Amino acid sequence: MVQNLKDELKGTAVTAYEEAKCLKKEKEMTWRFKGNRVQHEFNKEIADILKHIEWSRERGKDEYCRELVTEACEKIRKRNKLIRIADTSEGGWDTVNVNDSNPVASDSVYDAKITRADNKAMK
Repeated sequence: MVQNLKDELKGTAVTAYEEAKCLKKEKEMTWRFKGNRVQHEFNKEIADILKHIEWSRERGKDEYCRELVTEACEKIRKRNKLIRIADTSEGGWDTVNVNDSNPVASDSVYDAKITRADNKAMK
């Protein structure tokens, strides 16, 4: 029991150190294109979730592992939806950026907001 707690604390400390090191590297990096930075941040979020899934699986924390899988799937689903919107609208990512700042409750309202955002992005 005590050894398990020590192992978990050690793992947490190592993870925190690695994350701090990555943040320092990323802060020093400059991006030529905003889209590349956004995609990089998304990929990093998913990679972090995958690391946590691996950690939870190794320690038999099945419920936490399932929650993380659900979280990763939801993030990917949302990102793919934004990509489809950007690809099919005249305004591209400008439409997504305008629309993404205003969360909506239903798909029909969402579609209307996409159209308005697309028109606004094209102006």
